[in-house]
Amino acid sequence: MKKLSRLILAVTLTVSSLAADEVRKTVYIGVTTASIENESMTEGVFGFGVDKIYSSCMLWGLHSEYSFGKLSDDATNKNDMVATIELDLKAGFVPFRGFSVYALVAGAGQYIENDGAYGFGYGAGMDYALSESIIFDVRYKTYSMKSTLLDYDYDKAVASLRYKF
Repeated sequence: MKKLSRLILAVTLTVSSLAADEVRKTVYIGVTTASIENESMTEGVFGFGVDKIYSSCMLWGLHSEYSFGKLSDDATNKNDMVATIELDLKAGFVPFRGFSVYALVAGAGQYIENDGAYGFGYGAGMDYALSESIIFDVRYKTYSMKSTLLDYDYDKAVASLRYKF
């Protein structure tokens, strides 16, 4: 385990020390379709992030986002408010300028009415630069959430517009 930790640290430091060709700082707003235990909902999402793109066409990024929505239970006519805070680490490839594909490792904290939960997950996505400052982004993530009441899966598909500044 020590050797693996040292290897990961060495790779991270090496990649971090490379000079990035481009640094994208973005804020974004979007819409998400999510499901918790097969109950679907639509959420609004906003966030911010930083991506580094290297001359080797590698992409590394860190993003944070907040999403909110209502989980409807048709059987009980109950609408539960859902709020989620997420932190995403992304690594990917830029095959040509303005387009990237990436994998995500993510952590989330979620609040549903009177219960809090946390979880870790993974996903994938891609983005395309519509102009110098507007980026269209789609991604899918799945989480394994744990709360005091139950353990559940949280899946979400996100489409967002990012503004690069």
